[in-house]
Amino acid sequence: MKQLFTILFALVTFAAVAADRIVWTGNEPISWNTEVYAGTQFETPDGTFTGLQKDDTIHVNIIPGLAEPQYVITRKAGAEWTWTDLTTVSVADSLMTYVVESDTIAEEIASRGLIFRGQGYDITRITIAAVTGDTVLVPDTTVTPIDTIVPLQPGEVRVLWTGSETLAWNEVAAQPAEVGALLGENDQILVTVSAKGTADWPKVLLRDTNSVSVGDDILLNDVTEFPYVAVFTLTSAHAAAMQGGFRLCGDGVTVTKMELKKYDPNDQPEPVDTTTIDLTGMYEKTVWTGTKAISWNAEEYAGDKFDTYSQQQDMLAGLAAGHIIAVAVTPDADAQYCLQYKAGNDWAWTDLSVQLVTLNDQLYLVYRVPDDDMAQLIADRGLVISGIRYTATKISLYADSEWGSALQDVDDAILNGQRYNLLGQPVDENYRGIVILNGKKLIQK
Repeated sequence: MKQLFTILFALVTFAAVAADRIVWTGNEPISWNTEVYAGTQFETPDGTFTGLQKDDTIHVNIIPGLAEPQYVITRKAGAEWTWTDLTTVSVADSLMTYVVESDTIAEEIASRGLIFRGQGYDITRITIAAVTGDTVLVPDTTVTPIDTIVPLQPGEVRVLWTGSETLAWNEVAAQPAEVGALLGENDQILVTVSAKGTADWPKVLLRDTNSVSVGDDILLNDVTEFPYVAVFTLTSAHAAAMQGGFRLCGDGVTVTKMELKKYDPNDQPEPVDTTTIDLTGMYEKTVWTGTKAISWNAEEYAGDKFDTYSQQQDMLAGLAAGHIIAVAVTPDADAQYCLQYKAGNDWAWTDLSVQLVTLNDQLYLVYRVPDDDMAQLIADRGLVISGIRYTATKISLYADSEWGSALQDVDDAILNGQRYNLLGQPVDENYRGIVILNGKKLIQK
């Protein structure tokens, strides 16, 4: 699925039991919960285990991506091809090992393959040690690109480095010019952060080979759940600065993995809105008020990014196609504005097409929701208000029609036409209070 790049292998001698035959190489991150670890389940290609026999040993080279990964290998058993977990798999020294238990299992795996599941690890190689032979070769757990590196395909994610390093302005995960040459505009560097310490401004950043910062720091002051994936989206200038190689730096955080994701235009579902947005005469619903200084570089301007999901997960619930999201802003000199949604399985922060409009002497950063898919995505994952040198004071939703506030304005309810209060109790039209209709909270007036 993902193409292989050359990896420097450290040869480690095990007991002389068999000679390994390489049947698959690549880089597959494994996850059954992408909110915890970016990955999928991986089903081996047809023919991977051709010729497998009883007592052969399957070796799977792995790179742990979490402190406590979960490893599961599943076969398709019997006439029904029932998914059945292998129960005698051992894990040691970044290697999963399974000895084929019977002729039946050998035949099923050979013809049907295996499924790798679980949480928080990457597969880099699968080998088979036949019943007779010599020594097993095990790769080093550090993924180090060397020599000729295969270019990435659009959308491909490749692990550049794994380990566990606590950052205190030290530089880690150094990448050579061969990797820098792969970078282009809109590519992303994904950095997995496992924890943060007590630093006032915990952050991660990228540096070139001269230790000069490339792009903006990513601050983690408001991040409370780990592991967390910090996403650097590269401009053409960033990519050019990193052509000779680059490394990871930061302060007050522990990092465990760095990946490169190649830009894929098909992953950007947000169309550019060229129609001028006018809020005049529209109906407003305010979902947040406060005072939030916005900055993507706190050393230059005191502030931070504002993730609405972290503030309130359902802040944008009920969003629909055609609605306008408006952020009231108060700029300082040379303010820069950015509004981002969270795209794809890795929730990658991705810029939206926004406009600045004025209503009643108030400046707003606005975005029109183009379709129901984007509305659902934003409602589920929230938005990130970014940029520098301005203050956000309010977030509102605008619609062409009045926001429903009375029960008689809504015809159908969430379940078989019956209204329910927040305790799950059915109510009638005389009920005064909060009810749930169409999955939304409404106040009966």
